[in-house]
Amino acid sequence: MVKRCICEICTCGRHHCPHRPWRPGGDYGPCLVTSYNTAYKKHPIQPRESCKPEQSALRSEEPLSDKTTNRTDYIKHPLDKPYARVNEPYVRPVGDIDTLTSYHRDYTEKHVPPAQMIKHDGPRQVPAKFEGEPTYKVDYRKWPLERHAVKMPDQWVPPVQPFEGQSTFTRDYRRYNEPPRKSLKPLEAAQMSNAPFDGNTGYRDDYVRHPLKPREMKEKEIYRAPNAPFDGMTTFNRDYTKKEAPKAESCKPISEAFQSNAPLDDLTTFKNDYRRWNGERPHIHQPDQYVRPEGEMDHNTTHRIQFKPHPVQKVALMKPGEGRVMIPGEFNGLTNYKSDYKPWGIQREMPRPKDGWVPNNAPFDGTPTYKAHYVPHAVAPPRSMKPEATALTSNAPFDDATMYRTEYVRKQADICPASILDTTQSRYCYVETDSQGHKQYLPVFEQMSALNQTNGGMPKIPAAVFA
Repeated sequence: MVKRCICEICTCGRHHCPHRPWRPGGDYGPCLVTSYNTAYKKHPIQPRESCKPEQSALRSEEPLSDKTTNRTDYIKHPLDKPYARVNEPYVRPVGDIDTLTSYHRDYTEKHVPPAQMIKHDGPRQVPAKFEGEPTYKVDYRKWPLERHAVKMPDQWVPPVQPFEGQSTFTRDYRRYNEPPRKSLKPLEAAQMSNAPFDGNTGYRDDYVRHPLKPREMKEKEIYRAPNAPFDGMTTFNRDYTKKEAPKAESCKPISEAFQSNAPLDDLTTFKNDYRRWNGERPHIHQPDQYVRPEGEMDHNTTHRIQFKPHPVQKVALMKPGEGRVMIPGEFNGLTNYKSDYKPWGIQREMPRPKDGWVPNNAPFDGTPTYKAHYVPHAVAPPRSMKPEATALTSNAPFDDATMYRTEYVRKQADICPASILDTTQSRYCYVETDSQGHKQYLPVFEQMSALNQTNGGMPKIPAAVFA
């Protein structure tokens, strides 16, 4: 009998146990049944007041005041026109201007008749023959050259003296009989001594050999053969068998909607291949207990033997005495700053008016140059570039045929078994609630078969089926 909870019974993905919240992707999170959730209860918490001010306008019954910081701080004073220097009027000099220039005086106008056309008689021709000689023929003349005879090589004459067979190398670099050089390698003879050999070393003197205890041999574990017979069939041989496959069909999906009235088969390759086997726990080797060595431990170290405690005198405190030392006499507060830097009676210099400036006695009429020169004009407001909010209308009927309506056909959805639990139409019956807070359900026919075996052939149908 395989018990299932709501998370395993649900096929649509929207039903799950309250302790396993659903996450995006079709997976379920860990169990949330903890001591914190059970011990600490949820208390009502009042929401915080919003810091956002109210969207109501500030109102007041007092009349609107036109006083501004500019009007209160900057008071109008009588202004005079700034002093402007008047230029002297232009006085035309007496007499007439002489417009005669050096160009008019030097380059005067002259009357010349037009030029007559000149007609040439043609190129000049000499009746005699030209007998001139160029410099090239005079300088570069042709000279008579004699042909040189070809020089023939002399005939080879063999030498009269006999061949000695000695080369320049053997004649120049001769061999001299010199004794061989003495070897710098030391003699390999051992240095002998008459004293007996002393084989004592620091290792032999310091490290004393102690007898060793015999090594404990670990008992070899006896091999125990498994009780189950060996199955030589592997998952590869069982799953990948030789099959006669037909010709590969087209991968193009069928345009018709897939419909099936068969119930969903929850048997997967994982459940079929990976089954639960009864395994034995591995053997854990228990180490031997600690045995305390015989005798007492010597706690004397080189530090304790060489560095012995000595009596030390207590350091005297260097704490200053209490209270401030009072000096007799009166306090003299005179310093160099007070004696050198003395306050002087200085009066603030008042601003002096400019020379020749006379204040204007006429009252200010209240119209500045800004208002007098810059007169407001009636200007038409700029045209808005925002498009009109009117929709484009058409007399044609509305075509509501979309690709979604034509391509995706509505299919009949099956009822999720988890949505009808604890009802008369459910095929599962409630059994128990486990320690983690999950409700376990069992198919009705499996529970009836189990009750039939326990009651001696008389089935006992649960009340939830007829509820």
